[in-house]
Amino acid sequence: MSNKDSIDPRVRKTKKWLQEALLSLMLQKPFTKISISEITDQAEVSRPTFYLHYRNKEEVLEDYLDSMYTIFMIDMQPNLDSIIQGKMAVKFFEQIADQAVFLRSLIDSEVSNLVLNKLHKYCYAVIKQSLSQAPYPSIEDTTWDFVIASIAGSVYAMSIRWLEMDMPHTPKEMGELTMRLIQPGIRDVLIRSGE
Repeated sequence: MSNKDSIDPRVRKTKKWLQEALLSLMLQKPFTKISISEITDQAEVSRPTFYLHYRNKEEVLEDYLDSMYTIFMIDMQPNLDSIIQGKMAVKFFEQIADQAVFLRSLIDSEVSNLVLNKLHKYCYAVIKQSLSQAPYPSIEDTTWDFVIASIAGSVYAMSIRWLEMDMPHTPKEMGELTMRLIQPGIRDVLIRSGE
């Protein structure tokens, strides 16, 4: 698909219709039982139109998740410089809570690997952007990558468990718990690299 297509409002509108149709159908039946014909009927577009934009229904879902996480990243921008204060962690859990019903349904579905992979990549991207904003002592790139992966993995695992447990704590409580768990490790790496 060309760059022009991604800007064209008709393309965006058609993709939105297809995504909404798929999401609507997923509330009614398992993802594996949904056909392309059902998606196109629900979206009121032709089958050839579907194939102009997507190869399969997995791409529709992946495109929707990408757009959801893009919105999450834009929403997260004002909080990226506050990783140590914990505001970023609270914001992350607020975002998860806002999409809890949808995310939980996907985690419990046949497409859970796709969803979990996207969520993990989002966690990694948020942590990486946040840590790159602060003036930390010179730390080797590979060490930074392990720090980011460790924090992202922890936040990711906690968010999945939180959803599975039906969110027994508020986003604020989860953000604060996350920071209590990861702050000592971040401080230790920063102190040791500054020596």
